[in-house]
Amino acid sequence: MDFYLAPMEGITGYTYRNAVHDIFGDVYARYFTPFISPRPKIGMQSKERKDILPENNKGINLIPQILSSNPDHFISLANEIYEEYGWSEINLNAGCPAKTVVSHGRGSGMLKNPDSLDAFLEKIFSGCHMKLSVKTRLGILNEEEFEELLKIYEKYPISELIIHARVMTDYYKLPARPDVVNDILDTCRLPIVYNGDIYNENDYENLIPDKSKIRAVMLGRGAITNPALPRVLNGGSPATPDEMHRFHDRLFEDFKELYFGDTPLLFHMKEMWSFMGDMYPDKSKALKEIRKTKKIAEYLAAVNEIF
Repeated sequence: MDFYLAPMEGITGYTYRNAVHDIFGDVYARYFTPFISPRPKIGMQSKERKDILPENNKGINLIPQILSSNPDHFISLANEIYEEYGWSEINLNAGCPAKTVVSHGRGSGMLKNPDSLDAFLEKIFSGCHMKLSVKTRLGILNEEEFEELLKIYEKYPISELIIHARVMTDYYKLPARPDVVNDILDTCRLPIVYNGDIYNENDYENLIPDKSKIRAVMLGRGAITNPALPRVLNGGSPATPDEMHRFHDRLFEDFKELYFGDTPLLFHMKEMWSFMGDMYPDKSKALKEIRKTKKIAEYLAAVNEIF
């Protein structure tokens, strides 16, 4: 099975992607960038440009993701990324459930008005020069909405339909609904990628009875918790203590170059441990020290205790 790394704002930038690729190998067929929002008057931010530079993503099959409800802005940014950076596929974010995103009709807010979504897709597919994939949710309030949404998606040459198996109002708290995805696999004409609630082998095995019907599986929070998860799900070995130690040290050194000062560096490392800490249930004391520390030396002492 091919696995994709989901885009997670503030986490899965190029430093993280390179660390995963260099320590754990080719465990992902595709990496998706955290979303980029068009800014027609000022253009992409420097950090966004750095994140998609080919030289910062060597050996990585990168798919930039755009968050926008304005088709003209989407087309302009997508064509710029294609022409200046050479990435041959762009992903539309129609799944983010954050209130600040949805309130502007972006992300999963696009699903509120199927007619507007249809018009948006019609325009971007006529104006873009590269492949377009879509990451979506099942609807806003209930999964029955997906029937109408799928009819719209099937009108267009979407390269892959990545389905996060929740509705918008589920956010990330309620369980995913893989049965809804499973029900459409025999009739849907689009390549389907499944996303949602895969943390271990049991989750994966119980996901879709016939996995030959899906193109790939996208991993999110479960993969940040365990960076060797795709290898394990493909029958490989779990992460070794040495791999995890090297992975941490690589992130720490790379983040040090990105985030000047102890406070921002510790903030980002603590964010990583909010996921990875689940791999070390017997190290609760050291994890508590990581959460409360304000000094690099104390942080590193707690990390050494874990490893």
